[in-house]
Amino acid sequence: MSRNTRNFRWLTLLLSVMVILSLVLSACGPTPTPAPTKPPEATVPPTQPPSKYKEAPTLAELVKAGKLPPVDQRLPEEPLVVKPIESIGKYGGTWRRGFTGIKDFHAYGRQVYDPILRWPRDPKDPIQPGLAKKWEWSADGKILTLYLRKGIKWSDGKPFTTRDITFWWEDIELNKDITPAGPHAEWVVAGKPMELEVVDDYTIKLKFAKANGIALSTGLAFHGNQWPLGFERFGFFAPRHYLEQFHPKYNKELKDYKLFEDKAFDFNTERPVLTAWQIKEWGPGATKLVAKRNPYYWKVDPAGNQLPYIDEIALDLFESDAALNLKAIEGGIDFQFRRMALANYPIFKQNEKKYGYHILTWPDAIPSKLGFFFNQSIADQSLRQIFQNKKFRQAMSVAIDRKKINEASYLGLGKPRNFTVVHDSAYYQPELEDLNAQYDPALANKLLDEIGLKKGPDGWRTKPDGTRLEITVEGMVWEKSMADEMELVVAAWNAVGVKVTLKTMTREIYWPRACANEVQVATWTTDRGLVPMVDPIYIFPFDERSWMAPLFGIWYKSGGKLGEKPPEEFKKAMDLYDKYKVTVDPKEQVKIGKELVKMAGENLWVNGTVGMVPNVVVVKDNLKNVPKDFTTDWIIMSPGTLDPPQFYFEK
Repeated sequence: MSRNTRNFRWLTLLLSVMVILSLVLSACGPTPTPAPTKPPEATVPPTQPPSKYKEAPTLAELVKAGKLPPVDQRLPEEPLVVKPIESIGKYGGTWRRGFTGIKDFHAYGRQVYDPILRWPRDPKDPIQPGLAKKWEWSADGKILTLYLRKGIKWSDGKPFTTRDITFWWEDIELNKDITPAGPHAEWVVAGKPMELEVVDDYTIKLKFAKANGIALSTGLAFHGNQWPLGFERFGFFAPRHYLEQFHPKYNKELKDYKLFEDKAFDFNTERPVLTAWQIKEWGPGATKLVAKRNPYYWKVDPAGNQLPYIDEIALDLFESDAALNLKAIEGGIDFQFRRMALANYPIFKQNEKKYGYHILTWPDAIPSKLGFFFNQSIADQSLRQIFQNKKFRQAMSVAIDRKKINEASYLGLGKPRNFTVVHDSAYYQPELEDLNAQYDPALANKLLDEIGLKKGPDGWRTKPDGTRLEITVEGMVWEKSMADEMELVVAAWNAVGVKVTLKTMTREIYWPRACANEVQVATWTTDRGLVPMVDPIYIFPFDERSWMAPLFGIWYKSGGKLGEKPPEEFKKAMDLYDKYKVTVDPKEQVKIGKELVKMAGENLWVNGTVGMVPNVVVVKDNLKNVPKDFTTDWIIMSPGTLDPPQFYFEK
């Protein structure tokens, strides 16, 4: 052995002894404070999908038999990870529901809410990713770039790409034979329809003449589903590979669009979908609609289980709401609130334990079950002058006994309040809810006297010109509770000396009259209480459906070409909404929206009575991941925002 080798071995031994000694001393002494470290540049999000996925046993059997590709090949590169409300679920089962026919589309359609972008579970949160994994605006808000999830497949295994979006736009939305009214308002800015620029199969740019602040909400979260959405002609994409063969543009043998419409419709059992379930059983004479698991569904839970958990949804066909309710009372419905009658709440509660379900009371996003609209653009100038007086609207509001209405019409389960958005809305301002909502007939009489509507010898009030003030309230009734409420309100107004009569009629007669500015005081259920800016017809005169002043709404809708120019207070609200529409910053939009909601509430443009009346929600005891508390609204496709694919049965 050489001297150098011996020296090296001794040096190595010495270093080893020193390391061991330092470790021993470290263990015996105080623990040193570690130096702060910089967090890594990139971290794995807690919802990052695992590398291996699992699937329903029924699908695993098909894979084993060679009838279906492995689950890893069926899912996109980046599946949307759905966080369960309570727990990771179990596969299997049939979700039993009921409906009254294909026109009752929402009984099925709201369970399969899968648009380009999504409304959040909590309405106060911002819009969430959906089929598009992300999006970005240009600095000027004129260009919106969407990035689709790579590898999403239709239920028949064909790829979903930007070609399905351009097909919808070019061959459906811009096709006058399919969309006679032209493209929807959210895609037309400054009078110009948007332009699409395809970057690649998974990236597309939406180009607008000006910044488009309603593209994300109205366009992609509300209307951004597969076209058509039942009987609503909304959508943002369609299965090109399937529908082209039925489109006269591509099939010259076809002379009209009847076959195309039949094949595109949601109840066509052959039409591919991107939803968790696909309708597989329905047709002429059918008494049940069955939608089965989509093997190519593009979502997973945090454990890597492909959704949905439940195998199928089965909807029994009922001739009436009463028959459907009876089925639910006797335990034949697993989860449903649509068409469950509030009047049956006591009997539902009595039968909970017997039939193994429990009842939840989810408030509806209805600010007022009935809103009363004093028409400020009515042709009768004497009435117009009165209705435009804020003190008159205030008097008529405080003349109403809302607590009495709540007990008589809604079993005491609603919330006496004036018209404003509901509690879960990002635009909610609590001080507006009770503003002018107190029952104070003395104040009502005082205000009416102040504005010159004096009582005559017969006890009825007169107009300033001395003629009797007579008002007609019109509406339609689809629930007994609403008829009772109308009568209570009319009686309250008569009690303070305003001669009011009530007329009810069918929708076919009533709706055209109200939209044509012919109704003095209109009534209607005021929904849109969560996201009112999507369609702000109850916030200000937005169009002919804004019955606080249809003529002014027509003026706004037509850009001043039709209708009548509104007073300054309405014009201010219209200008604010114009500002909202060109704002793409969500926080700034909420700020503007709150200002609009405040204007509407303080000015009593709609008189509300009782709102947030609950839905009767039937839930089988073994159905899991259904929350105890939730606010429903058709605009957000409730219960779609709860992610029904994560519901499951505890066996």
